[in-house]
Amino acid sequence: MADLTYILGIIFALFAGIVVNIGVLIQKHVINKHSKDPRFMISLVKSPLWILGLILQVILGALVFYFVSIIFIGPALVPGLMAAGLIVLAVGSVKILKERLGKEEILGILLMIAGIMLIGLSELSIDVFVFNILDTGFILRLIIFTTIILSLAISLEILHRKYANYKGVILAIEAGLILSINTIWASPGTTVVTHLINGIIVGAEIIFGIIIGIFLLVIMTIGITIGQIALKYGQANVLAPLTNVPIQIIPLIAFFLIFLAVPASILSIIFVIVGFILIVISSFLLSQKQAKFEQA
Repeated sequence: MADLTYILGIIFALFAGIVVNIGVLIQKHVINKHSKDPRFMISLVKSPLWILGLILQVILGALVFYFVSIIFIGPALVPGLMAAGLIVLAVGSVKILKERLGKEEILGILLMIAGIMLIGLSELSIDVFVFNILDTGFILRLIIFTTIILSLAISLEILHRKYANYKGVILAIEAGLILSINTIWASPGTTVVTHLINGIIVGAEIIFGIIIGIFLLVIMTIGITIGQIALKYGQANVLAPLTNVPIQIIPLIAFFLIFLAVPASILSIIFVIVGFILIVISSFLLSQKQAKFEQA
């Protein structure tokens, strides 16, 4: 049963990544038409096609499939597995958006997919059903870690105003940092849901769950908004993978620092380290390409 649960978690995470990136393609298609509008975000909200992309990205991908996958395997692996949807994004950006896919983008995306596969093989998972989310130490670690990530995001928000030629890169990474918080907080949220489904009702957990729900809604709104603005400044097949970098890396760090979890074996650690290195290299290649694009 444990193996089946793990497999189902991987399948739902892959579905989440595919659906999210289809949503991104639809949104980018609309963004290209309205990128020069003075009231950019209002123009997007008025577009039924953009709303469809948002529903696919947020409701079906980032909530339904994503949420279920975390219930099965916890928060550490899900973002990396979801990034398999980058294949769909790469092909769709060329066929639908008519974007160019050069050697640097291809190599960067391939390295990221390889890193994702290694992380997927690491079997880093957390049983959200038995995890004690009311532990004082856990809550303190969660708050401190979140504060650090938000501080980094705020620093990038200030930085992108100073370096106009790197707006797309900086905003894409900023969006990824903010959305990575969503992944970390979703885990204790899934604990509350699984307990309620199984008839376990704890008052303090329900209150904590409501706080988590409100916080996730705010974080997701801010992260998606910044991500949409970032897409104005470059190709989706470059900026979306850059956004995915912190979304993949931050939960891995949280696995050790917040959840104090232990890898299944030495091989798991090796897979994580090599996968991490490949993702960092791919992000460097993609950011270099985007920087050239913005300076052109």
